[in-house]
Amino acid sequence: MKGNPALHSGHSLFALYFLLSTFYFLLFLMDETTFYPWFLGPKAENAELLEKLVLEALRDCVFWRRNFHPEDDILITEKAKREDAYERSRALIQQEFLTLLANLKRDVPFYSPRYIGHMLGEQLLPAVAAYFAAMLHNPNNVSLESSPITTQYEIEVGRQLARLMGYSDESWGHITSGGTIANFEALWVARNLKYYPIAARNVARSLNLDDLSISLPTGQVIDLATTDDNWKLLNLDVDEVLSLRSRLCIAYARRNPDLTALQVEQMIDHQLASNSISCKGILRFFAELNDDSIASGVILIPATAHYSMQKVVEALGIGRDQIILLPVDKHFRTDIDSLRERIQRCIDGRIPIIALVSVLGTTEEGAVDQLHKIVALQKEARRQGLAFYHHSDGAWGGYVKTLFYDAQNRPVATPSAIRELTQTWPTDELFESYSSTGFTDSMTIDPHKLGYIPYPCGTIVFRNASVKDLVSTEAPYIFHDEERRDRPFIGKHILEGSKPGAAAAAAWFAHRVVPLNQSGYGALIGMSIQSTQEMCYRIGRELKPELARNGILLHMLTDPPDGNIFCFIVNKSGNRNLAEMNRINQTIYDELKFRPDSVIQHHNFIISSTSLTWQQYGMLCADGKNSMEEHLEAVGIDPGQFAEVGKIKVLRCTIMSPWLSLSRGGNPDYSAAFAEVLKKTIENK
Repeated sequence: MKGNPALHSGHSLFALYFLLSTFYFLLFLMDETTFYPWFLGPKAENAELLEKLVLEALRDCVFWRRNFHPEDDILITEKAKREDAYERSRALIQQEFLTLLANLKRDVPFYSPRYIGHMLGEQLLPAVAAYFAAMLHNPNNVSLESSPITTQYEIEVGRQLARLMGYSDESWGHITSGGTIANFEALWVARNLKYYPIAARNVARSLNLDDLSISLPTGQVIDLATTDDNWKLLNLDVDEVLSLRSRLCIAYARRNPDLTALQVEQMIDHQLASNSISCKGILRFFAELNDDSIASGVILIPATAHYSMQKVVEALGIGRDQIILLPVDKHFRTDIDSLRERIQRCIDGRIPIIALVSVLGTTEEGAVDQLHKIVALQKEARRQGLAFYHHSDGAWGGYVKTLFYDAQNRPVATPSAIRELTQTWPTDELFESYSSTGFTDSMTIDPHKLGYIPYPCGTIVFRNASVKDLVSTEAPYIFHDEERRDRPFIGKHILEGSKPGAAAAAAWFAHRVVPLNQSGYGALIGMSIQSTQEMCYRIGRELKPELARNGILLHMLTDPPDGNIFCFIVNKSGNRNLAEMNRINQTIYDELKFRPDSVIQHHNFIISSTSLTWQQYGMLCADGKNSMEEHLEAVGIDPGQFAEVGKIKVLRCTIMSPWLSLSRGGNPDYSAAFAEVLKKTIENK
């Protein structure tokens, strides 16, 4: 306690509050030492444990190799090991390995509580050990043939994360290399699903199938084969679209009773594939559709969406011009009123919405879109005959959902059940947003972010497992005929082919050790969120007025933040020039950023920064303001300069480490120490 300067400040009650809240958190949830073995530790305190696990994995792999047909000859003999060529080769390996280790010492110290920069932190010790163990076997998770164990782990991890999002057992998910591929698959599915009813109608007509009733979002019922209204077919609910294949099979079997079920499925699948947008390509598909009354489909994306979205849309052939960027409000969330206006314009102009993307934790600010309001808007649109796919990018915020399940894996009913652990988080609005993830059609979640899993390990989960058939591609060299159905392979349904089974092993084992609820991941993430709230208080409530007395303006852009990322800007009192303010913030960042050419011990605290561009953040919301207007005014800058300068330099902190929460009163108290370092850095610039 003596080491905590905050206790002797004018805000001692606040400091005491946080000390007591941490004690209550740990008392309520667990003995804090329970999760100490979960990490190697800032000072490698658990080196012996990790070494033991890694050595055990290596020895086990050696034993496994030696006992697979022990009668086989030993190829690398002891005599060969004494040859000069062998010794030279071994010496080269050892020498270059030392060079590698030396170079890696100049890497970024993500493991340290002093690193509060990007979305990177220490990996879970069990995940590292599992990754190493599986890596020795080098499984390729494209199929059960090349990864009989880790493919099952991947499927289980997908199910676990789907359940975490609130999806039923009829869901589907798998591991990807990261959020970019996950987002690609989601929009790939959305594109194919949007135009699937057109293909289904063509199949019904070519096979003379009738009595195929389908329900529209408005409640109206129409016949698939006879309708010529493409607008209605392009606005079916997701589950209604995904039921069309089975209905076609039933109708075709009824017309051809002599065929086996397999023959029926093969015919329908062949016909659907031949008529799909995937087979025909976009140009031919729309040329044959020949309907000028229907505009090109669009994708609605918030301005804060990850940059991968633009790459995905371009790669899918949809075209960047078909992206409609949605303005975000001062909290950096999708502006709901602007979204409502845009949806109405799509209804009035008969513009199909291929997908709407929301964000559960933006890359820059960690902002969480109001999913509950977006879901409500989706229902409003359905009543007017407009349906669309809803994908949410929770690459960052997905694992935060672990706070919404108690130690018995039961969903918590109220935000107070979480505030008992985090004290001030979440707000009622955030609680509603996270509680609405089950109403989305797909979610991106990155275990290699707040799952603390080694790279590469992203995931995509879909609410309805049938979507995987929309993007399936056969690989006959892996399985053949009947065996292909009995032993399906993941590679058939995903964008990637070969990918490391070690990532699946790491995620699976981490989830075995660290539960996906308040007793595991929820505890870790809860502490990081609590530390973020405290840090924001120190900077925004304590440091801010102190700097103001010295003619320096500090303004928090996210106060309180939606999670464990916060942004702020600094300006000198009397400065009215945005370019000059950007220079000030750049110089502060230059002092606190990681510099690979510098001796690592010369770094104190390491933060990140970003530039908020006019193109993204200057868009007007429904109230006539852009997201940065009030923030610029708070530091004496005319908002009109935003358009002229084109960007705003922002300082950014990401807090992933649970150790900040546990360092209060220690040496150092990282939260208090950072505030002091930041104060000196700002005053010296």
